[in-house]
Amino acid sequence: MSRIWIGLTLFLFCIVPIRVDAAEEAKLQKLIDETPVRGILELEAKTYFGNIIITKPMTLIGKEGTIITGDKTSNVIEIQSDGVTLDTLAIEGSGMSRSSKEEYSGVRVMGNNSVMKNLTITDSFHGIYLNNTKNTTISRIKVIGQGTDSLGNQGNGISIIRSSENYIDNSYIEKTRDGIFVELSDNNKIYNNTLTNTRYGLHYMYSNNNEFKENNFIKNVGGAAIMHSDHILLEKNQFSFNQGSRSFGLIVQTSRDVHILNNEFHLNQRGLYLEQSTSNRVEGNEFFHNQIGIELWTSSTAHVFLNNKFDENRIHALTVGGESNNEWFENGVGNYWNMPLLDFDLNGVGDEPLEYSSSLSGLVENNELAYLFLASPAISLYEKANELMTQQKVMAFDKYPLMAERSQSGYIWVGFALIIAIVVVFFYRRKAVRR
Repeated sequence: MSRIWIGLTLFLFCIVPIRVDAAEEAKLQKLIDETPVRGILELEAKTYFGNIIITKPMTLIGKEGTIITGDKTSNVIEIQSDGVTLDTLAIEGSGMSRSSKEEYSGVRVMGNNSVMKNLTITDSFHGIYLNNTKNTTISRIKVIGQGTDSLGNQGNGISIIRSSENYIDNSYIEKTRDGIFVELSDNNKIYNNTLTNTRYGLHYMYSNNNEFKENNFIKNVGGAAIMHSDHILLEKNQFSFNQGSRSFGLIVQTSRDVHILNNEFHLNQRGLYLEQSTSNRVEGNEFFHNQIGIELWTSSTAHVFLNNKFDENRIHALTVGGESNNEWFENGVGNYWNMPLLDFDLNGVGDEPLEYSSSLSGLVENNELAYLFLASPAISLYEKANELMTQQKVMAFDKYPLMAERSQSGYIWVGFALIIAIVVVFFYRRKAVRR
């Protein structure tokens, strides 16, 4: 008889869904509710079940191995209070539906002065969602999406909506729709993060006075997109391996007073793409081995390009749509183009202005399929044929093209070598005459 009961029990476990986590879920919310205002709740290294809501200032801290898992119907952790800290937690299992009243997240923040650090977020629509908040710190966060095959069906690593004066640093985001999405949010600082295998590593709209420094945008459809935003600083970021027929390292669209300073654009389909923008400054950047270093549509005007380095790009600069009203030098300083130049006075500036020319602007403007063939040898043949027939157009006029530092030192050594050679020849000739 006992064997029959055991068998029946096992059968019921197999066919009847039993929520074994209900007690743990109630327990975690109860522990949160019992924590005093501004108190600290320390969790054990085990799995806790959400969803949970925090309605008062407090700190929720776990150990290595602490997991909070949601039931995939809502936000795993919802913060409704100011002054909440989350630390050392793995968070998973938010609702994934896009037809619900809101898009759910691993962590949804609705209060000010929150701190989130040392979090790993997986299996969630958005990783972290800031909604109308101020002064949130996000540090050492890891968000992993569901994969590059389903970018359109999931949310962003971090979404910042109508939120200001937030700080994000030292975080890693991959395989989400957009790595960091910013909308209607001013005075945010985003430093030293890595964003990879996303649609856009950074997607940025209608937001002003923001700073992005020392971030890595690697292997995305688009590295970073700055749209409809003013007074932006992008400094010392790396835009690399952003490849695809229309991919780019950085796009600046319908924006002004964007300072693009000392960044690296390596191995992108297009390094920097500028459209319908004005009065932006592109300074001290390195464009290396891109198919197109800078693509500049003539709807963008009053830009200044100086002290940039163009090296081994298939096309250094491409102006599309007609003549442009932009400057490629300022106060006697131009750009380095990795092209043969003379500098007899050794002042580091070419003796003659440089006209960088190409015949591809019309091809790109009239046929988007041209982007598919930029790496083809046919493009080089097309350029060479148009060069021989003098049908190329000036893409950039640089009055003060820069010599590479190695070239300047090379001139000095060549000068010394010539002097030594002259002395040696003079010595042997005198010796021969005496004989």
